[in-house]
Amino acid sequence: MLAGMPSALARFRPPPLSVPALVHRDEMPSSAWHGQLRDGALHVVWGDVAAAAGLRLTPEVRVRSIADLVPDRAVIGRSTALWVHTGRHRPDRVEVLVHRRTRPAAPNPHRVSAEADLPDADLTRVAGLRVTTVQRTGVDLARWLPTHTAVPLVADLLALGFDPVRAAHELRALTGERHVRSARRTLALVGR
Repeated sequence: MLAGMPSALARFRPPPLSVPALVHRDEMPSSAWHGQLRDGALHVVWGDVAAAAGLRLTPEVRVRSIADLVPDRAVIGRSTALWVHTGRHRPDRVEVLVHRRTRPAAPNPHRVSAEADLPDADLTRVAGLRVTTVQRTGVDLARWLPTHTAVPLVADLLALGFDPVRAAHELRALTGERHVRSARRTLALVGR
């Protein structure tokens, strides 16, 4: 065969198999799901969603794995936004935020919903869905989690550009709101 010339048999070869990047557990028999996980062909991204081995688990892949749990009017926030941004600390349930004075997200055992003020400056888009920015995510974690839990989580955001000094300034606008004092303590510890 000459270099660069296709083999006469090439046209009879079947096309390469197309494996979807993400697979939902209900798309295959249970034995195939567990077998592919055991053999390392798939690995769980979140819940009953797995990725093909070798697929880089980017923020886009993580968001696509939970997209079914994020209503159109909701924003991925708090610990789930941390996981989307960093790939660390996969949550047990997806946390979504909805604008104050709007209808809350319908109950779902795999999702937690909270009301929040959500200015556009605090939001970014990942794989077509809205997610709180790294900065807003850090402020929310500092504010809504106990200090001993929040400090290492917020510290994980430092490498992605979270600024604890800026966050402390942002908290001044929230004086009198819930959990602002504990957020200041958390940020002081993260900023050390």
